[in-house]
Amino acid sequence: MNKYVCVFLAFLFAGCASPGGRIKATSPSAEVVEADGMAPIVNGDVTGAKKTALHEALKNALGLVVGVYVSQEALVSKAVLIEDSITSQTEGYVEKYDVLKEWRENDFYMTRVKALVRKEDLSAKIRALELEPKKLGNPLVRFSIDELVDGSPAASKYAEDELKQRFIEQGFTVSDAGEPDILVQGRAESSMNTDAGLGGLISYRAAVSVRVVKAGSGDVMTTASATLGGIGVTKSDAAKTAILNGAHKIGADLPSAVQVYLRERAVVSVTIGNVASMNQLNDFIRTVRVINEIRDCRVRTYANEVAVLDLDMKKGTSGDVARRLEQMDRFKLKINKTGAYDVEATLVK
Repeated sequence: MNKYVCVFLAFLFAGCASPGGRIKATSPSAEVVEADGMAPIVNGDVTGAKKTALHEALKNALGLVVGVYVSQEALVSKAVLIEDSITSQTEGYVEKYDVLKEWRENDFYMTRVKALVRKEDLSAKIRALELEPKKLGNPLVRFSIDELVDGSPAASKYAEDELKQRFIEQGFTVSDAGEPDILVQGRAESSMNTDAGLGGLISYRAAVSVRVVKAGSGDVMTTASATLGGIGVTKSDAAKTAILNGAHKIGADLPSAVQVYLRERAVVSVTIGNVASMNQLNDFIRTVRVINEIRDCRVRTYANEVAVLDLDMKKGTSGDVARRLEQMDRFKLKINKTGAYDVEATLVK
């Protein structure tokens, strides 16, 4: 069993909240827990072992609070992720602590602590980790937004550049090259509003609308639109400002909406060639449905010996699906391609 999994299973039984001691929870956003830590004494270095045991005790205290916020399945599947991103940073979540007891036990140094843990900070961090694009398949995003000013193509891609930046800031991989997993398509059109009563300035109004689709299936993930104005000394400045204002408003929530979609509707599209008959397809589906990472399997299309399946995922990525398909005993498959949200394979006859 993965060593991190063992550590986190131990966390659930390492300690519990205690009313005694100097440390007390001062708000509902914090939790007081007790936990033990241990470290080997190497080459007689008691001081080093003492420091390590304290750090391990604080990590275990965090692990107890983490266990409140995630299911046992999630705790096991995200053990390494939590270890790397949360419990290794005790100073970020433990507000203060008391050392309740220290002792030596043979060649180990033991420490028991009572710690005040900021549980709301932990909860927010866990939610953020679950929504990081890299944990959701690390999709490649491509943009295609038509931009017009007074009916003619704009000089620059103002809306597109603004939205690209918002997605990059949220951890998405954005590229104009390569095969995309997600397409952001749309239109931004800016036209003159008025120059009357503005002291020499010019007002433009821009309508920006986009839709986000999965490149492979064409499924619409989310849509957004906004209409805002902009003022400038020249027509070009005012038109640019209006487009940027519209794109900025859309970009504030669009990447998060995509992340939520990917988290809540984790679907991998699997295209299988050489499927000889409907009976064989039904047998294949029944076999796929027992794979641990898959919640359900549905047929999207089947024609000319090619079946396209939608797999609802409980956990894992398309790479995990590809590995599982290759390991099936009843069917022999050759994996031809694996994308962020799709797999292409062929049944070997």
